[in-house]
Amino acid sequence: MLGAFLAYTGIDAQSKVMAEIGYHAIFITWGRLVAQLVLMVPYMIRTGLPGLKSRRLDLQVARGLCMLIAGVLFVMGLAHLPLATMTAINFVSPFIITILTMLVLKEAVGIHRWLAIIIGFTGAMIVIRPGTEAFTVASLYGLGAALFWATSIIVTRVVQRYDSSMLTIFYTIIVGIGGSSFLVIEYWREVDLLAMVFLFGMAVCSTVGQLLMNGALKQTSPAVLAPLNYSQLIWAGLVGALVFSEFPDQWTWVGAGIIVLSGLYVWHRERQPATPRPRPAE
Repeated sequence: MLGAFLAYTGIDAQSKVMAEIGYHAIFITWGRLVAQLVLMVPYMIRTGLPGLKSRRLDLQVARGLCMLIAGVLFVMGLAHLPLATMTAINFVSPFIITILTMLVLKEAVGIHRWLAIIIGFTGAMIVIRPGTEAFTVASLYGLGAALFWATSIIVTRVVQRYDSSMLTIFYTIIVGIGGSSFLVIEYWREVDLLAMVFLFGMAVCSTVGQLLMNGALKQTSPAVLAPLNYSQLIWAGLVGALVFSEFPDQWTWVGAGIIVLSGLYVWHRERQPATPRPRPAE
């Protein structure tokens, strides 16, 4: 899951560059999906059309739409806010994932997971510092992206019981292209060589990230992995400093430290063997 969020930070950074150049979020998302479809051609040829049939098409469509909307909203926010700020705002998603895990998947969420979520969210609030420039109209894009991203995580947990990871990625691409093609004409812009490099770079990062994320979700509950979302702030802070000259202040690093500790706490707890309850005396 840590590797997946590193890959997703690569998508965000390249999206931000394209947005600053002047490409619209819908065009960036559409172009990335088309590039990803090109990369999927060898898999499609090897699998054949019968092998591309989903056992839960409804879930695949729902997941694809959620990821499409989340991606567009996040890129729209990146056009106005620093990468680390948008990433931190998006950290409400672990709360949503945990709640949906309880309501939809009917999985138990223990006190230690809740504690890690709350501690990590506190760290994110230190980074954002409500009442500052983070809470602008652009911050609403981040909140919306978090909602749809969290929903896609829950759907992924369910759909992987029926379809393979590669098939899920294929349907995410197809649904995303279909959903954005109706709007991309309005925001069409000629693609130069540099933009082409970014689009295929994002396609590679997206494919790798989804494979890693799906692999993680096969191993354990989304609620267990939710605090690891906060690790993306570290990657975003580094990329923001190195690429965009966005240097986080001291409070950002304080919040980031708290976020990392919350993720390490969950990791430590999940590695501990369960303590058997004593049997009542007969």
